[in-house]
Amino acid sequence: MDNTQLLKARVKKLKDENRKLTARLSESEKGENRFETIFETSKLGNKIISPDLEILEVNSALVKLLGYGSKQDVIGTKILDYSPEDHQKHWANLQKELWEKETPYFNLETSLCKKNGTIIWVHVTSVLFQDGGKTYGYTIIEDITEQYKEKIKKEEFISVASHELKTPITTMKASLQLMNRMISNEKDFPSKILKLSQDAEKYTAKLSHMVGDLLNLSNFEQGEMTLNKTKFRFSDLINECCNHVQLDGKYTIAYKGDLSVEIVADQYKIDQVLVNLVNNAIKYAPESSKITVKADSLKKFHRISVTDEGKGIPEENIPHLFERYYQINKKAKNSGLGLGLYISAEIIRAHGGDIGVKSQVGTGTTFWFTIPK
Repeated sequence: MDNTQLLKARVKKLKDENRKLTARLSESEKGENRFETIFETSKLGNKIISPDLEILEVNSALVKLLGYGSKQDVIGTKILDYSPEDHQKHWANLQKELWEKETPYFNLETSLCKKNGTIIWVHVTSVLFQDGGKTYGYTIIEDITEQYKEKIKKEEFISVASHELKTPITTMKASLQLMNRMISNEKDFPSKILKLSQDAEKYTAKLSHMVGDLLNLSNFEQGEMTLNKTKFRFSDLINECCNHVQLDGKYTIAYKGDLSVEIVADQYKIDQVLVNLVNNAIKYAPESSKITVKADSLKKFHRISVTDEGKGIPEENIPHLFERYYQINKKAKNSGLGLGLYISAEIIRAHGGDIGVKSQVGTGTTFWFTIPK
């Protein structure tokens, strides 16, 4: 091949590469145009923020949501400028999760202050993205003020109703317990009436437990959970725990690990968590006659686990177990309000610990939680 042919071949190759590059640039420009169109025309507030939470770009919907007249009023400010002081910790948490822990996305509910001073509640979703070697946050802000107001009304109703129900239910429960003790001492008392009376006491206890869950939920939502921490041995905790659990001779609890470990926590609330996990094992694994409670003392925390040998929990249910009102089987006869695990998780998180579950269908379930040393 002579030099002329070689040159022509190189020119042809360069033209082909140029066409491909032009096509890629065209697609890239189309992609950028599509993003700009979606960003600007979205009915939800959109913004792009830097690692220090400065607002670099904003769409018209967010400008309107905050009550301003133009984008220039908002661009260059920081999102903290619109956050009430007692809620700025929410944004600090978002900043930590995204840029320190490099979590790909993060959700939160918080409030913002409009230009006229009106407070609105919003749901925030932020996603990290790279541009020019730097990491930014793309944030979508949805106004949920009306939903939040309905939520507050619901919580207020639950709080009032729970407090009003607590006293008469407690009185009824005590009366039934006394009546059953008196009846059980009567030799000729009809067994059917005794059974009905015992059932009444059992279901009153269940109702009392539900009201207690609602009261706890109300307190948690209002940020009224206080921790009265003391130092106690785990062995003391499990001894008291077993007094609360109605085993009826059908189940046995095996204790393993270091039962002498000393824990610094709110003993009453940790007892509540442990009782709930044991009751949970009895409720959802009735075919498992053995329940194992284990304590492990690790380097930075104590780990407590409750294991049953039941059928296990389907994988699709596991991510939702600690959500409010979530129930695996709402039609189950012994189904509660779906608050027990949620409340347990709130208690453990308030202590600075973690809570989780490991389960495999056919081999049983282990619920666990940790308490920092």
